[in-house]
Amino acid sequence: MIFHILTENKAKKRGILAEHGLSVFIESESNNILFDCGQSVVFVKNAGTMEVNLAKTDYIVLSHGHYDHCGGLEFFPEIDKFPKILIRESALKKKLAVNPDGKTYREIGIPWSADKNKYKNIHDNIIFSKSMTQIADNIHLIGEIPSTAIFEDVPKGFYIENNGKLTSDMMDDEQMLIYETAKGLVIFLGCSHPGIINCLKYTQKQFPGKKIDTVLAGMHLENTQPLRLQMTIQYIMDIDIKHIYPLHCTGIIAIAEMKKFLGNRCQILCAGDSVEI
Repeated sequence: MIFHILTENKAKKRGILAEHGLSVFIESESNNILFDCGQSVVFVKNAGTMEVNLAKTDYIVLSHGHYDHCGGLEFFPEIDKFPKILIRESALKKKLAVNPDGKTYREIGIPWSADKNKYKNIHDNIIFSKSMTQIADNIHLIGEIPSTAIFEDVPKGFYIENNGKLTSDMMDDEQMLIYETAKGLVIFLGCSHPGIINCLKYTQKQFPGKKIDTVLAGMHLENTQPLRLQMTIQYIMDIDIKHIYPLHCTGIIAIAEMKKFLGNRCQILCAGDSVEI
């Protein structure tokens, strides 16, 4: 398996662009999967620079319904056979976040979700994934992640709008992409809104006896409390995950702490990087 970071918050190579978002192209023996699309055309431009052929995409997996993971899909190249898009149905709801003033809100949902005419090619290829969806013999999507870690709460300040009324967004649209490999499970996560440890615990429950070898994820730890960060790192150490790639919304302080305690097991990647497993 080889994965290419097409979009990330950081970039350091000539000709590679960065933006607040995530997009990863995953090549394996059975399928080529585009995991998220960032918020703009950046993933397409970087793919060209990296000589990653998006026309070979078999499936597009969208981790959850936020603009910085799904917005770029409208820029996917026009090809003869548009890939099937796997997304949770609840990801298409109107999503908002509270502004720093605590009184006003901004839209953070998927820009193309409401316009089925303009974005017909996208909507015609959407497949709504279930709580467990199998893409291939060794590739799975898992959603409906329960809360079992006592130190992790669903992030506050996120809402869904229905008929003009706001309700708290419980992030039930987030889904994990999981590969079964000879070395163990390889997990891809967009933002880990339900909590990164809740995600890992649920993976262990769904794959009893299988070791988690690799995790690539935005972990939404940028403004987390020190105790939660400490307990997160401790759990990763306890279950002996060999490779951790913290990206996007993990936050630079959290990434630095992970690197401090996990050493070479934690690798800091940027847009333009490729890794072979």
